Amino acid sequence: MKKITYLLIMFLGLSLTGCEPMEDIHNEVDSTLGEPIVQSAVAIELTEDDYTTDVEEGGLGLSFPNFNSVEDARALIPQFLSANYPAWGSGSLALVTFNVYSPLVVEQDTVTSAGYEAIGLDVEYFTGFGQIENFLEYQFPEVSEGTFVELTYNVLATEIPYTLTNGDFDLIEDELENAYPEPASSAANFNNFDRREGRDAYWSNEMILEAINVVLSDEFDDIEGQTYSVAYPIYDGDAGTESMNVRFDGNAYVLAGGTAYDVSNDDFDIIGAEFADKYEDPASSAAQYSNFERRSSNAAYWSDDMILEALNYLLNEKYPNATEGEKFDVTYRTYDGSSGEELISLVLSNGEFVVDEEAFVSTIEQTTGYSFLNNNWRLPVTVQPEDYVAMGQRFPNFDDQDEAIYKLATYLELQFPYAEEGDIIPVAYEFYSGSTNTRYANFIFEDGEFVLVPSVIEESLQFGHNGITWEPDNTIEYTLTEADFETVGDALIDVYPDPADNAGYFGSFNRIPGSTDYWSDEMLLEAITIVLNDLEPNPEEGQKYVVYFATYTGSLDRESLSVIYQDGEWVLNE
Repeated sequence: MKKITYLLIMFLGLSLTGCEPMEDIHNEVDSTLGEPIVQSAVAIELTEDDYTTDVEEGGLGLSFPNFNSVEDARALIPQFLSANYPAWGSGSLALVTFNVYSPLVVEQDTVTSAGYEAIGLDVEYFTGFGQIENFLEYQFPEVSEGTFVELTYNVLATEIPYTLTNGDFDLIEDELENAYPEPASSAANFNNFDRREGRDAYWSNEMILEAINVVLSDEFDDIEGQTYSVAYPIYDGDAGTESMNVRFDGNAYVLAGGTAYDVSNDDFDIIGAEFADKYEDPASSAAQYSNFERRSSNAAYWSDDMILEALNYLLNEKYPNATEGEKFDVTYRTYDGSSGEELISLVLSNGEFVVDEEAFVSTIEQTTGYSFLNNNWRLPVTVQPEDYVAMGQRFPNFDDQDEAIYKLATYLELQFPYAEEGDIIPVAYEFYSGSTNTRYANFIFEDGEFVLVPSVIEESLQFGHNGITWEPDNTIEYTLTEADFETVGDALIDVYPDPADNAGYFGSFNRIPGSTDYWSDEMLLEAITIVLNDLEPNPEEGQKYVVYFATYTGSLDRESLSVIYQDGEWVLNE
């Protein structure tokens, strides 16, 4: 009634004087009528119309029924609240639930030395999914459902066998004819490596390794750590085959192991002379034929242990200053009915060369996507090259996102004919957009079909009115319990004996002025501080609470105190 009366008086004054501009009077009236008169708390869930309705009509004026980010929601919701709740004033709270665009989360991570060690491994590679799962649980202890992680880690390299072809020898000639004219020409002409020492076309092990580098770099991706067993035809007076184990070290293909050493004809002479008394026939054969006889039925047979003994003598002669742990990849010629070659990896251990058991433990780095669903890590369904063909794609990838989602949904229905309502399937697929990369998606089985899990999620934020406008608010409402009153009574019994005893016993604060049990505002802040310190021992700066509590003023009543955590203590939030 007072507002109406005030409005009538102003119009009466206008009619009498006629000199005050109408705009000023409207502003004064609007200011008076818009004065907040309500303090309240409400929970609001935004509707689709709220997002898309124009701001002038009380909406948010957005193009889509969601916010692009939580930050956008913080910025735009206050104006929405002001437009729709103009009479709400200082102390009012609104818990607003809204939709926000949340694109699929794909984390990238690389396992470091510390990562392997953290899950109890003494090697820097994984040998199975169980170890990978242990690492993911360690590295991502708090991850949301539906998250993907592209994990880069080391695994044992599986040796790839490869045999040089006629075309490879042509390539070798093209690439190495300037460096080795006669050997390169011979290799291309006869499709083998000439192994006869002293010939112009002779290929040493070092030269063959160069040729293998040419071929493998052309045939394969240069993957660091990947190992290959390369077989190739040779001619040493007779046609034969040799092989060489190599790995890519990041720059070139090298012998898999340590220092490369080829046992030469002179070396076989040395071995023959040194072991003539101990192994008469084998030593004589080695010196005569410059190889180790490997037929066990032959009197000249060299066993593995005998060869190791011979190589120990030879390496000690050639490398007298070798240090503990130093490794060698030794290549020597053999005969088992035809000419051949063997490679043995040795390591100096306690003054003796022994077989290096870890010589062929080579690792490669790989990246694989994993999905977190139903509180477990798992491999997503990965679309295979032949699957793209079955889906009508010319290439093993998609190049249109809408088409990809449509076809993947149909693909999953065929792959999972017994899917149940609510089943979620993570998928990894290749997508071409200038270059090919892996994309991920989660599909859910709903109403008899697989559909893409939406990229819009629900969030909630609380806003408070500061007396002028709405602002994001972290205020927590809390009501003291009987246990809280007992805690306060025990904590303050020596400071305020009568009030503390009364509060602990009756579960309320006496607010009758002059009473021996009276609680002042300052005492109430002390009591609430005790409760909040116990409730939230590590609050964030700026955290707010509205604490409700029972009081006695001749009859039971209810009051509240608004506090905020500032500079390490709870103070009144004025």
